[in-house]
Amino acid sequence: MQPEDPDTALRRGMQPMRHVHLLDTSVSSGNKGDDIIVDCAKRQLMTVIGDAFISTSSSHDGLGRYSRRLVAGADLLFLLGSNALSADYRGSKFHWRVLWRDLSLLRGKVVLVGVGAHKTVDKVDWAQKVFLRHILSRDHVHSVRDRDAGRILDACGLDYLNTSCPTLWDYRGFRHSVRRNPKTVCFTLTAAKPHPSDAIVLRRLHATYERVHFWPQQKEDLAYLWSIAGDVAIHSIPGNLVAFDDFLDRERPDYVGTRLHGGIRALSRGCRTLIISIDNRARAMGAETGLPTIERERVEEDLAMRLDRDEAPVFNVDHSRIETFLNQFRVAADAPGCMAGQDPAP
Repeated sequence: MQPEDPDTALRRGMQPMRHVHLLDTSVSSGNKGDDIIVDCAKRQLMTVIGDAFISTSSSHDGLGRYSRRLVAGADLLFLLGSNALSADYRGSKFHWRVLWRDLSLLRGKVVLVGVGAHKTVDKVDWAQKVFLRHILSRDHVHSVRDRDAGRILDACGLDYLNTSCPTLWDYRGFRHSVRRNPKTVCFTLTAAKPHPSDAIVLRRLHATYERVHFWPQQKEDLAYLWSIAGDVAIHSIPGNLVAFDDFLDRERPDYVGTRLHGGIRALSRGCRTLIISIDNRARAMGAETGLPTIERERVEEDLAMRLDRDEAPVFNVDHSRIETFLNQFRVAADAPGCMAGQDPAP
């Protein structure tokens, strides 16, 4: 009897490759902040799912003809960040779009990755509890980014860890080095939430810096800027992440603005950052992680003082929680399906 070919023997002993499907919150989104979140979430997840076959679909559009086939064959689904958790049942009308016909495909497969709450939570609707208990995994610990998201999962009886947003997972309990640029500032506004303080910020920045640059995180932000700018000279950065990253890396400006994830992106590039809190997201993340924030209602009193400071932020991001969450999905090097001599994840 002829000995079996080594390659045939190896293939016979291998198990099917695990299939991970990503519910991408940046696809079909008009907010480049979602691109920032997903970019960081994917980078963090790849340390533990690098051995897998990975497919993707849009959480905003929901499942379609082709993505339903992919989800049906997937072992696990990850919902990537953003404020996709609601305490109210909204079904297909929320920006995490789920149709009734897809409930059986999603059942018990979805794991949250740094997902936040849409707004401050008082109570969770019974219909939303039923919905989330049906589609969220009971076999895994979920990752949420704020206390309000945790309250929603508490109401559903699901296990979770408050890991903060994936955009902050690289800041794990250390003083982060930032560079102050006294001449150049990049700022942002939020057209959907206009406020008289926006004009005050613009005038203060123009008086403090030689060059003022604006990045529109959403398309509408640029039109809003021109409506309040008057004769202030402002340079506009193209509204995409590649252009924004290039500007941050080249100029290392200070960052001041109402866009939470634009500010976190600037911070990750070593820029001194001050985020103006306009909703529960920045307020909660600032209180819980040490992210530099200022209240919109106190801009006139506090902005000049904060710009004069030269302090490196100190973050309170729990390393052990992040590792506990990620390690659930790590495959041992000798697990079935891993080729000999190859690492299962980069």
